[in-house]
Amino acid sequence: MIKLKNLYKTYDQAGRQVEAVKNVNIEIQKGEIFGVIGYSGAGKSSLIRCVNLLETPTSGSVVVNGVELTGLAEKPLREARRKIGMIFQHFNLLSSSTVFENVASPLRLVNAPKKEIEKKVTDLLQLVGLADKGSFYPSQLSGGQKQRVAIARALANDPEILLCDEATSALDPQTTDSILDLLLDINQKLRITIMLITHEMHVIKKICDRVAVMENGHVIEQGSVLDIFSKPQTQTTRNFIKNIFDINLPESLQLKFQRERANGELIRVSFIGEDTTEPFFAELATRFPLRPNILFGNITQIKDTTFGSLILKLNGEAAVIREAIEYLQAEGLTVEVLHDVD
Repeated sequence: MIKLKNLYKTYDQAGRQVEAVKNVNIEIQKGEIFGVIGYSGAGKSSLIRCVNLLETPTSGSVVVNGVELTGLAEKPLREARRKIGMIFQHFNLLSSSTVFENVASPLRLVNAPKKEIEKKVTDLLQLVGLADKGSFYPSQLSGGQKQRVAIARALANDPEILLCDEATSALDPQTTDSILDLLLDINQKLRITIMLITHEMHVIKKICDRVAVMENGHVIEQGSVLDIFSKPQTQTTRNFIKNIFDINLPESLQLKFQRERANGELIRVSFIGEDTTEPFFAELATRFPLRPNILFGNITQIKDTTFGSLILKLNGEAAVIREAIEYLQAEGLTVEVLHDVD
């Protein structure tokens, strides 16, 4: 659906070359929700704007539905863009136009018949939960309602792809969740592929299938959201995850364990989906002459899947501890012996 290959974007700022995107390679499959996360200045906005060529890549390839966009002339590029909707952080609505007129504007640009516009806009406002707001002006709407209008407008030309440029950053947490629920509903009902950028791990966790982590213009890590949560490979990724799901011991417990290390072993156990309901740790104490002690843990929902991580102190003989770890691994759990607790 979307294939970015060896993508670079360089800006000239007062005679100085600034590389915003550096050798990015990403493939996004049809119908999935793909997130790109990074701190400010990581290159996220430049990257997503290269997908529909709002920013022209300095080099590299942008292929959408098998078509190389970077090689298109102006008219075919304009036609290709109609199948790529986009929503922005600050909505970009026409303040002097009603909600109905804002949503209708892309259809009027292509000279759609009046009856078609009427039906399409009515259906879209129903879809985004604003059926009774067609005659309102943007100034009469809340931030969440404005973003719903922007989403309806982005869907007017029946796009196959929806690009979201920090679409929830200007919203409060409750409104953010309602917009994310709407995007998920649109993805499932209309099978629209969604690519979004954000600096909020909550957004990634709630609706994304896969994610790429950006830093200094590079993609430093990418994979399924579950894999990224359960096995982060970089410190930047761990920092993002820590904001909503801390898997490390609090400092007070770290110090306590350092003093008592000789009495046992510390392990981190990660589990996914149905494993969260299995009584593995009760079974552990029954099967082995051990005294497992749960020191710290977290369980969260990643889209439709439950993911959890627990830190346990296993008190007992070293050989028995090894057998217990092998048992947990045989049951499909990920087990990490914490030689360095911090």
